[in-house]
Amino acid sequence: MSDFNNLKEIPMFRFRTSQVTPTARALWVLLLVFALVLSACGGGQQPAAEEEPAPAEEAASSEDTDEAADDAMMSAKEAPMLAEMVAAGELPPLEERIPIDPLVIDLPWIEIGQYGGTLKRTTTSTDFRDTSQYMYGHSPLHWQDGGAAVGLGLARAWESNEDASQWTFYFREGTKWSDGHPFTVDDILFWWQDMAANPDHPMAMPAWTLVGGQPMTAEKIDDYTIRFSFAASSPLIERELAAFVNGGISYNFGPYPRHYLEQFHPNYSDAADYEEFTEKQDWWNNPDRPVLNAWMLVTLEPGNRMILERNPYYYAVDTAGNQLPYIDRMEVSFAENAEVLKLRIFSGDVNFHAHPHLSLRDLAVLKENEANGDYRVLLWDNGAGGAPAWGVNWNNPDDAKRAIVRTTQYRRALSHAMDRERIRKITFLGLGGEASTGTMSPNSAQFNRSQKGQEMLVAWRESAVTYDPELAASLLDEIDVTDQDGDGFRDLPDGSPLEVRIDFPAGNTAFIETAELMTEDWKAIGLNAYVNSIPGSQVGVMTTNATYDIRLYGGGAPDGPDLLTYPAWLISYGSGGRWAPLYGAWMAAEGTPKEGTELDLDPRDRTPPREEIPVDDPMFRMWELYKQAIAEPDLARRDELTFEIIQIHIDEGPFLLGGIADPPNIVIASNQFHNVPTSEDIPLGGWLGPWVLGMPGAMTYPEVYFIAE
Repeated sequence: MSDFNNLKEIPMFRFRTSQVTPTARALWVLLLVFALVLSACGGGQQPAAEEEPAPAEEAASSEDTDEAADDAMMSAKEAPMLAEMVAAGELPPLEERIPIDPLVIDLPWIEIGQYGGTLKRTTTSTDFRDTSQYMYGHSPLHWQDGGAAVGLGLARAWESNEDASQWTFYFREGTKWSDGHPFTVDDILFWWQDMAANPDHPMAMPAWTLVGGQPMTAEKIDDYTIRFSFAASSPLIERELAAFVNGGISYNFGPYPRHYLEQFHPNYSDAADYEEFTEKQDWWNNPDRPVLNAWMLVTLEPGNRMILERNPYYYAVDTAGNQLPYIDRMEVSFAENAEVLKLRIFSGDVNFHAHPHLSLRDLAVLKENEANGDYRVLLWDNGAGGAPAWGVNWNNPDDAKRAIVRTTQYRRALSHAMDRERIRKITFLGLGGEASTGTMSPNSAQFNRSQKGQEMLVAWRESAVTYDPELAASLLDEIDVTDQDGDGFRDLPDGSPLEVRIDFPAGNTAFIETAELMTEDWKAIGLNAYVNSIPGSQVGVMTTNATYDIRLYGGGAPDGPDLLTYPAWLISYGSGGRWAPLYGAWMAAEGTPKEGTELDLDPRDRTPPREEIPVDDPMFRMWELYKQAIAEPDLARRDELTFEIIQIHIDEGPFLLGGIADPPNIVIASNQFHNVPTSEDIPLGGWLGPWVLGMPGAMTYPEVYFIAE
């Protein structure tokens, strides 16, 4: 099995698998059948009420990894609600529902839990997509050690050839979708052949699949083995496939349930287009869509609530062999704003909360109500290089605005006008790390494995961070952004009014005060800046079409454990690129059937909207360096190429503006919730900000949370 470059020596959490012999497997099956017979005769556990969760079997102590995994196989148990269904003939027995080598989750802070109960959370997002942050079961590989290493997930093993141009992944035999249908690598081939690599499907090929300027090839070896081959070395695949919580949203990787989705796909049905397919493909808005996660969607009331129940076929167990998750259900309700969310926390209607972010300004009142609300307040680190973050639209549709955005003076003026210490004091209660021009996460691997990395982080962070309104005003004067009509606000060089609109997703109230602080700072240097709250459903369309001036990212610029694995932040890659989405979509089309097409159309009329990048543009140089970096097998040289990209940010940026690095985020857990870690338990403090990492799903594993008095 491959490990991540020179991080092999870092101790990893024990996510365990074993090679089970046919004899051991047969014995395990017989023992399970015997146990089920006893249960049917009255020896098993009775279904427990929600308020009295049923205890799972305690683990026998074992220091040996393989022995512990074998022990788990031999003594697997299930939730009472599932045992009842088995007894009624409504569900197959457990040994037919989980793979022969289940994933064994064993984290330093957890204990054997109890079955039952409901995780109740609230979101201000009408589409409930942030629930995906609680799911990690579909990920082939999993982050470990706070993102410093990669380990097993849906895959039981993996390997690469010497130059990392060919990767083979071995999946767990017997894994099933939540409807009981077998999972095989055909579900991954469906994602690749019929979705990502299909020129008619709206999905773009992920950047990691296009190493060497050519799409990868995917070869089925057998039902549980797949091989990816690339035109050049592709050393980052492990990290890409661990970043799969985000992948479940941006389609970074399969699997997709072929047996279910084929009925809506034009290649396999009489469907004329992909409209119905795209409506059905995502689990968070389709209760019928099978999943591989710990919970499955059973009820959806858009804009009101969603209910998920345990997946009876989930492939993970604890060290005692108890099938996970411990918690039976997850209920997610919509809250109009943060005030409603807080009231639900106080009343106990919410018993766990990590997303969306609560403002630290609420910390005092949340602490005051801990005893009455019977909950505890935890602070996990955000992980961002600068929070919040502001993307200044390089592809602004207004010609005059676009011209000033592409001057370093304008963007540096915005940065030097920002009073970041005021942001720290008001928004973050004086907490957090350094003030930041706007970098990626200080926890990223490239910043922490060499002295040069630390130096690059500091240089980038400090490149335009000083609060100097006079300097900011003089920079605007240099580019003729002055008040030409005497109304107190600066105008564009041609004399037309300049308005600076800061677009902000409605409901994401944690950083609204920061946006308002920014408008005050920018108005102080004569810019007519204002906040524009827009429905969450319109944010993606606005970004894809690049129709904003400045977009606020409340969670900051976190990126993830590796700067290269999700390049939307570092080089604005993809149609969701953080400051140049039209150029990002052009990058994503390179090497695909979309490349060089629709040239007769306006960039915003293309599908997806995209625009050619001039060779003298800094984005073009970033893109060329990025392509070299992701195909570079030598770690030191790969870091040097990454530093060259960062140097462009330093010399010609900022392209992203940042606030305060790595501030804490509030997590709420009922006092009846167990196995919820503190920031001290989690390596690097928590990483709650980046969707690419996927917290709390990644590394804390909500399937091991349990409810008990």
